[in-house]
Amino acid sequence: MEDIASEAGMSRPGVYRYFSDRDDLLIELITQHSRTLRDRAHKLMSRQADLEEQIVEGLLFTANETRLDPVTRYLADPESSALGRRIIESRLAETMCAEYFDPFLDVAFVNNELPRDLPRSDIYLWLMSLGWMLMRGLEGGDADLARYRSILRRFVAPAFAAAGNKIAH
Repeated sequence: MEDIASEAGMSRPGVYRYFSDRDDLLIELITQHSRTLRDRAHKLMSRQADLEEQIVEGLLFTANETRLDPVTRYLADPESSALGRRIIESRLAETMCAEYFDPFLDVAFVNNELPRDLPRSDIYLWLMSLGWMLMRGLEGGDADLARYRSILRRFVAPAFAAAGNKIAH
């Protein structure tokens, strides 16, 4: 914390005014970095034709970027460290997932493409789990994005397409 304070041109107590400990500071850095990644993902996702493709491309983008980015690796396996567990327990991971997918889920909801009784927290949990699974798979060296895209289109996209079709009937 002394080094951080010095680099920021602050006193050590000044840093502690904003962050209670090193992990709080790291969580804030990870959060800000993840939001930058989210903004890049949103540009890609907004070019997709429908919610199914937005979900597929958003998951793939994030998993691949995390594989390449040491800062967001903390999110790839959150249960492997005390910091990761803190991110989960604070519900920050769910908040970040909501920030990531809500703009697209909101449009689908307004267009009656998502069931009104489907809890967003269930969607977030499922998408976070899929994201972590993808990150771990890509981390193992198998960066065959075309294969993962095909799998997501076969197994994940239909869940969102089915939700929209269920409402229409």
